[in-house]
Amino acid sequence: METAVRDQITPWGVSRMKPFPDAVVLPAVRAVLDAETQTAVWVDPDGNPAPTMDKHKRSETSKETSTKTSLDGNSDQGSDQSGDSD
Repeated sequence: METAVRDQITPWGVSRMKPFPDAVVLPAVRAVLDAETQTAVWVDPDGNPAPTMDKHKRSETSKETSTKTSLDGNSDQGSDQSGDSD
């Protein structure tokens, strides 16, 4: 059975949609070597430092531990890791 185009219902979510806002064109930045620290610094066309995002901290939940010997004298080889795994 085919539904005629005039019988189709517009989904509710489509009626709530708005046009995207106008895009903002940002000026290009370039990397310049800082002579004092010998690291790259991002600068805008006027030579001002560009704002940077914070860096992510590396997770420390999966650290390798040293191998220990159990009370019965056998080594615990194979159980030397603790923490989360993916």
